[in-house]
Parts: sequence; C-alpha cells; structure tokens
Amino acid sequence: MKVLEGDYRHWEQMATPTAVTVGVYDGVHLGHQQVLRSLEAFGLPVVVATFRQHPIRVIAPEVAPPLLTTVERRVELLEEYGVAAAALIDFDESFRRLSAEEFVESVLVAKLQARRVAVGTGFRFGYRQLGDVALLRTLGARYGFAVDDVDILEEGVPVRSTVIRALLREGHVTAAARLLGRSFRLSGTVVPGDQRGRTIGFPTANLAVADELVVPGSGVYAVRVKWEGESRLGVVNVGNRPTFGGAESVIEA
Repeated sequence: MKVLEGDYRHWEQMATPTAVTVGVYDGVHLGHQQVLRSLEAFGLPVVVATFRQHPIRVIAPEVAPPLLTTVERRVELLEEYGVAAAALIDFDESFRRLSAEEFVESVLVAKLQARRVAVGTGFRFGYRQLGDVALLRTLGARYGFAVDDVDILEEGVPVRSTVIRALLREGHVTAAARLLGRSFRLSGTVVPGDQRGRTIGFPTANLAVADELVVPGSGVYAVRVKWEGESRLGVVNVGNRPTFGGAESVIEA
C-alpha cells in the first residue's frame, strides 16, 4: 500500500484516477469497512484521505476525544482491507485554513485524481467547516467526480467511532467489538510494576498506554496477549489493583 505523508503540496500525484473516502477513520470499524467495499465496486484504486492527528486536537484540544487506534495501527488496518493508498494529512493551522474548494482542488483533484468520493452523511470540511455534502456534490460536478454519502447502522445502532468509544469507556467491550468487526486491541509498552505476581505464580505485565488512546472502563477482562510473536490467553485488570488496595490506575495483564 502506498502512503502519502508530509506536506500535501509535495505529495506525488496518484498515477491513475481513484475512488477516495475522506475521514479520520479512527478504528477502521464496520462502517468504514462498508464504505471501502462500496468504493471497490467502481474498479478504481481506493484511497483513504485521513488525518495524522484528530482535527479536534488542533481546533479545540481541550475536548479532543481519545482514539481507538494509533495512526500506525490505522495504516495497518487500511492495508489489511485492501486500500491502495493512505493519504495522511497533517492537520495543522495552515491546512485548517484551506477553504472547502481549495481542499477539493488541491488535495482530491490535483493530488489524488478523485473520480468518486464517499463521505459520511454529516460530513463537513473546509475552513470553519463551511463545506457540506451538498457543496461537495456541486464541486464534484465542476471537477469531474461523483459523490456518495453513507450512514451505516448495525442492528439499529449507528456505527461511529464516538459510539464505540462510549461503549468501551462503559466497559461494553463485546458490543464495541461488534461495531469494530473485531476485538478491541490496546497496545503499549510493558513497564515495571510491583513484581508481586511472580511470587505467587502469576507473573503480570503492566501496560503503559499513550495518553491519546481510549482505555476500557474499570473492570476485569478476558484477553489474548500478543508479545514477540507469541499469543496467550490471559486476564487484564483495568483500574485500581484490587488485591493489594492500590490507588494507582493500572492496566495489568
């Protein structure tokens, strides 16, 4: 899979016309997967124009949501689902000030050669989010691409990253997995703990997770631990250590 990154003005133009979808694509959940499959039907290389960081972290960092996946994991998932190219947009102050038409002309048309564009029903874009799906269709007619807007439901529940984050924070990992299309995965660095577990025959791994990632609500969960190519069944405690009365918040498998 091709990855376009850095300043979009320096991206190499896609070699052929493409089918493009635009969004954060956090989690690459069932809704995202359905959009990708719908674009494959047009016989064009599928490109995901996404963001290295969530735009809200630039616009209003105090209310930025925790993420379901790191950008590295997002790229891995997109490749697994057959995407031809991921265009990682650096959403900074300069990019934020692009008008809706400038975004379409400079990114979708000039660099990605879009002939088909798929977005969510409530999609907004451009400076101050003045662009919407109706404007995108108008610009598409001018620049030569068709627009599809999609709204995905699973058993009557909207499949959106915000819904999945809420489910995870409440500890509903099975419901979250249904909307993700796979089990939720949390990655991090193993850090030293109290090392009590090894003295009673149950060694544990304490996981340090990046601040921007969502963590399931406090509780005890069945997990599959993957480390250095090995996979084992395990149990993880999220929250305070119940056995030793610790007040520190931990993720201990």
